[in-house]
Amino acid sequence: MRLPLFTLPFLAVAVLAGPAPAQTRSGAGADMGREFAATDANKDGVLSLAEVQARIGRMRTTQQRFSPQQTQTLARLWFTRADANKDGKVTKAEADRLLTSTFRAYDSDGNGTVTQSERAAARAQALKEAGAAGPKR
Repeated sequence: MRLPLFTLPFLAVAVLAGPAPAQTRSGAGADMGREFAATDANKDGVLSLAEVQARIGRMRTTQQRFSPQQTQTLARLWFTRADANKDGKVTKAEADRLLTSTFRAYDSDGNGTVTQSERAAARAQALKEAGAAGPKR
């Protein structure tokens, strides 16, 4: 299963996913909307840190998984960035704002598409930020 670059826990996906086709902002938004709904386990319309952590913990590409410590670190990083008003929950609007700023950061040439090389650079940056060597096999 191909994991899109800009699904909810963008750091986890940037680290886990291998080469993938280029992605546009509209495609990323559609992916994120589906991921938000899948992550919102109690269907209350907002995400808790526990929901984000659980979703990252379930992510895998082939047989790769994050360690519990990496999962917790990545969830906290994403949640801290997404929870703009620091109320302990992430709304769809907050997630959309983070997606927009993340997409702009990853789209280094500003052409509206994140290429494989831009994706590789994002993956390297995500690993650096997470202080992780990558998923456990």
